[in-house]
Parts: sequence; structure tokens; C-alpha cells
Amino acid sequence: MQRAGAWHRRLSVMIIRTPKPKDPVAIRSLIHKQVIPKNNTLFVEKTMSKRFRKNLVIAGFLLSISIIGCATAASLGHAWKEYPIGDGSFSGVLFSTNGSMVYAGGNQILVRSWNGDTLWGGQVGTVATMSADGNRVISAIDNRIRVIDKNGQEIWTRNEGAPFRAVAISSDGSLILGADNNGYIHSYKTNGERWAWNKTNLVKKIAISPSKSLVVVISENGLKFFSPDMDQVWVENQMVSLDSFIAFSADSSTVITSGDTKVSSYTNSGELNWVKDVTQNAIIDMACSDDCTSIVLGSQDGNVLNLNKQGEIRWTYPAGSWINGVGVSRDGSVIAAGALDGTLYILDNDGNLLTKTKTDTNIQQRSVAVSRDGKRIVVADQGALYGFDLFGEPDVISKETITPASLSPTTISTPIPVKTTLPETVPSTIVTTLPETTSTPKSALTQFPIIIALAGLLFMVTRRTN
Repeated sequence: MQRAGAWHRRLSVMIIRTPKPKDPVAIRSLIHKQVIPKNNTLFVEKTMSKRFRKNLVIAGFLLSISIIGCATAASLGHAWKEYPIGDGSFSGVLFSTNGSMVYAGGNQILVRSWNGDTLWGGQVGTVATMSADGNRVISAIDNRIRVIDKNGQEIWTRNEGAPFRAVAISSDGSLILGADNNGYIHSYKTNGERWAWNKTNLVKKIAISPSKSLVVVISENGLKFFSPDMDQVWVENQMVSLDSFIAFSADSSTVITSGDTKVSSYTNSGELNWVKDVTQNAIIDMACSDDCTSIVLGSQDGNVLNLNKQGEIRWTYPAGSWINGVGVSRDGSVIAAGALDGTLYILDNDGNLLTKTKTDTNIQQRSVAVSRDGKRIVVADQGALYGFDLFGEPDVISKETITPASLSPTTISTPIPVKTTLPETVPSTIVTTLPETTSTPKSALTQFPIIIALAGLLFMVTRRTN
């Protein structure tokens, strides 16, 4: 106590007698020299150094944990699972624009709302598709074409002179197309009234632009553009056409086609923007974001490719097995790719793997779809149709509702054996799995600990410097 009193008196005398320096550095130097004994200086510095290193280690550990938590934030949850009737299989899956309805074709059609309130199917779906609004399904069997509402009730049926080979329907169901084996393209209004027709080469694929102002046809002799009145706007004459897929930008200004190893881009008037040879083996599936800045391809060489709007390859993800199906969200932030071996990969816009899971059997060709907001994914393997919820991804910034290019009507180009013995309309067998987490668990950590850790590091470094 006496020594403490002596130090106090000494300090008081120094403060009274010593002139007040104006420089803060000089003040700290004066106090250090006069107040702290020299034999204690090393002890203080060592204590501060140990404390600094300890805090630095803690902050670094928190930062590492936070980064790992954010990197593993994506996970897939099983929402539901549907089996076909008998020995059939699904293929050619689609989402409605708002993600509430799911369509699957193939040996038999299945239409299901995400929550399961609507569920029907059973008809042959080899030549069939769904409107983007989810309100109508168009199906063709032999020379008969018919339209069905979202509850499975037939609206109208028409018979033509030859079997149908391809169909398409506009986003709101106001324009319906069917191409038959005689080379005729028939167009109908919503109520089934005939709109127009045109005679052309045999059609492989047909699609309607989101604006409903353009009809794009892949024929056996090249690409053709038509108006809704079936007037030919533009034609690309080729001996043999290798294209298999059609996609539109949301504003209908750009048309993307692909097939074999090539991808092409056209204006809506038929002017060629570019054509690129991008894969070593055949392209199996294609999907595009709304603005076509993310063109996703799955190929037989076992790679997922991502092209920009100019046709330049942004990245390649090697899966090692045929990529039978791909899907992409409207802004390109979520990409799904289904491999032949049953692996479903979820990638981000830069090609980074977010998470993955396995289906029971081989994934079907052209049987992967992603909802526009990227939060729901459907995939069909040889035995079932799966619905997954994607957790942990940020919300899509754009909130506008427009018809996505990936929802262009599709027709399976590889024929699947048709079972004509199936009933006209039968309820689908419901098999719903309990929700479970698949692959990488969702982390409870967010970016908040990262901000705290970085702020702590900055504070300690600044304090140490001073």
C-alpha cells in the first residue's frame, strides 16, 4: 500500500510539474517513460502480444467456421415421389411459370400440383406438353389431338388425316399446334376452332415464342419460322437438319437451337447471330435462362457446359457420366443436371457444385426441370418422378413474371413404346415420401458471423497498429 501511494504521489508530481505536450505521441511516450518502470515494459508488451494472438486465433476460427457454413448452406429435401402405373416411365418434365404445377410425359402423362392437391394422369404422353400457365395439357395419339384442363377433364378433340408427330401450345393456351406425318402443321384456337394450316417437310420439333408472334419449326430439311397464321417468315434450307432443341429469350428476340455438337443463335427474323461447335459428343439436352445469358447443355461426353449469349463457353463441369437432362432458373443462378448414373447435380451460375443426390435408377433423357425461382427441382428416372426443394439459396432478385425460355413446348424426339391399352383417364398411384434432407445438410450459420469476425480482426489490427 505504501509503494502504491508513492507511485501515486510521483505521478501527481510529474503531471503537475511536466509541461503538457501537444503531440499525442509525446504524451504516450512521456507516460510510458515516467510511469511504467523499465523492468515492467517487457512484461506488458508480452502480455498484450499474447492477448492479441489469442484474439486473432479466435476470430480466425470463427471466420473459418462461418465460411464453411455458408459454403455448405445448400441442401435438397425430398418433397414427394410419384410412380407410373404398371411398367411405364416418365420423361420430358416441365414446371408451370409460377412453379406450382408439374408435368411429365413419356409412356404416360402425370400432372401434379406441388402440394399434391391436383394429381391425375395415365394417358399416353409420347407426343404431349403443358402450357406454361399450367392450365392446359395438349396430347396427341395417332391422328387425334385433344386438349385437357389442369384437372384432367377433356376440353375438345380433333381428328386429322394422319398421325401426329409433334405438338406445341402457347403459354396461355390461346394457340395450339400439331404437326402430322403428311407434313401438315395444324393450328387451333383455345376453343378448338381451326386457325390455319401449312404444308411443309416432316417436322421434328415445334415451339411457340413467349410473345406468341413466332412459331419455330425444326424440320428434316432445316429450320423454319412461321407466323401464327402459318405464313412462312424465314427458312434455312439444308439437306439434313441435326437440330433437336429450341429455346427463346423471354422477350422473344432471340432463338437458340442445338443438336449434334452445335449450338446456334438467331434473331426472331431469322438472321444468324452465331453458330458454335462446342461438344465432342452429341448434345442430349439444353436449357436457357430468360435472357439467354446462361445457355446450359448436357452432352454424351459427360460434361455440363455453360455458354453466354455470344456463344462463348463460360465453364464446363465434368460429371463423368452422360448428362441426360438439364434445367436452369430464370436468372441462371441455379442449374440442375441429371446424369445417366442417377446423380442429380445442383450448380450455381459459375459452375460451382452446391449439392447433389442420387435417384434410384438411371435418369431419363430430357427429364430435369428447375422452377423459375430456383427453389424447386423435378427429375424423372426410369422408375419414378421426384420433387425436391432446394434450401439455402438466396432469393432471385428479379420479381417480374414472364414466360421462361426453358418452358417452350417439347416433344420427345426418341419415340417411346406407346401402350395404347392404358385407360383414357385414370388416377395416378400416389406415393409420397416423408421429407428428408439429402446430401449436404443446411447450415444454421449465416453471413452475420463473418461480418462480426472481420470487424473483430479489423479492430484488433487497427488497435495493434496504434
